[in-house]
Amino acid sequence: MGSTLVLSGCQATKSLLGKRDNGSLDYQQSKKLAPIELPAAQETAPFVPLYPTPNVGANTLKLQNESGNQYQLPKPQRAVSSPSN
Repeated sequence: MGSTLVLSGCQATKSLLGKRDNGSLDYQQSKKLAPIELPAAQETAPFVPLYPTPNVGANTLKLQNESGNQYQLPKPQRAVSSPSN
């Protein structure tokens, strides 16, 4: 009986805690920083970014759910098969 209460309590809090902001979309508000300045005598290798930073424009997809913090995939359509003759 005790484990039933604990497990049902975990399920009830999942929906409450699942809607909190987990930071998964924070990259969309990122801003470019000024380049790092090194001393003039310091030898450096050229910086090559691994991934380009896309520009946010009018055609950018909105990847937020109703609470505004993460994207959720739509539920799959139900597949109904008809019996073959």
